[in-house]
Amino acid sequence: MEPFRLAAEEVAAARARAALIAGSAARELVERAAQGQMLADEEAAALLLAPDIATEDLLAVARTRRSERPHLETFSPLYLTNDCDAECLMCGMRRTNDDLVRETADDATAEAQLAILHRRGLRAVALLTGEYRHGPHRRTMIARAAAALRVALERGFVHVLVNIGALDAPEYGPLLEAVPRDGGGRIVPQLTMCTFQETYEPRVYARFMGENPENPRSDFARRLTNFDRACDAGMWAANPGVLLGLNPDVAYELLALLAHVRHLRRRGMIVYVSLPRLRRASGTPRPAGIDDDMLCRIVACLTLAAPDARVVISTREPPGIQRRLLPVITVLTPGSPGVAPYTETGARFALEASQFEVLDHRPIETILGDVLATGATIDCYEPGA
Repeated sequence: MEPFRLAAEEVAAARARAALIAGSAARELVERAAQGQMLADEEAAALLLAPDIATEDLLAVARTRRSERPHLETFSPLYLTNDCDAECLMCGMRRTNDDLVRETADDATAEAQLAILHRRGLRAVALLTGEYRHGPHRRTMIARAAAALRVALERGFVHVLVNIGALDAPEYGPLLEAVPRDGGGRIVPQLTMCTFQETYEPRVYARFMGENPENPRSDFARRLTNFDRACDAGMWAANPGVLLGLNPDVAYELLALLAHVRHLRRRGMIVYVSLPRLRRASGTPRPAGIDDDMLCRIVACLTLAAPDARVVISTREPPGIQRRLLPVITVLTPGSPGVAPYTETGARFALEASQFEVLDHRPIETILGDVLATGATIDCYEPGA
């Protein structure tokens, strides 16, 4: 299958059509969705934009796409380093940020952190690094991620997410060298490649991620097709994402994200979708993000158009928003964006050493315990194990 291509002008035209539907047929769309009918992408975007449709009504209809008793997955992030060669204006890890306290975990520290998370009941983990220019340092960081991946699987983590930037096809070999495969070359354990596009609007992307070809994040198309290379390398789960607030046109982002999700599903991949909001970051002016209602609307509309996409919300969100979205999301991920931050009972959250601000600093056990207390079930978590 050809790699994913995005025609921005076609997405913009679909967004214009959605705006017309929002003003003329939104109530009919809600009724159809409530009856269990699948919505087309433009129809979902129309509901996002519809001024006369209350957010709580959208959430109520979206709940019908989920089980009556919420069933969630979880994982915690483990940053191996906050070193990065990229220049993303909104990110505390950007190369030009002299305010950030730079840290890198060696292999022994990463292994100890994985042991702590496993003892605390986590059975899924996301491994994160920055992104690097081609050369020895890039190869070293991919090797470090590969070593942590191997240890995580040996330790008994059943789901490992890899968030280390876009890779070229030959780089998947070193990353996945120690990972078991079946006879057809498909990866056996669940490994999810995470590559957030941040924004699908090329001009907004260039504004925030930069255009210098020496900058490893500047190539919009290369990042967009990373999941296709991951799939070709035998991986079968993908986690795209939009950083809500970069582009004020969230309907455009929803339509582009849905097109990407459908492409990945046609490739046979399980798809997780992350919808983080812009948050304060070290050395970075705090930009305007989207409000609580718009976040809830985009989650609801994504659920109505692509109910098999696994929506991920992190503890960038405060407890109140977590509770509001609990019936319609699929994954809640607690933890710290600092490098190797975990202790046996807590974590470090210092903004001056983190990628971004997290609003919920409660222990992982407390956050997930509150979810379990609602009657929900959580995969990849074994409290008291």
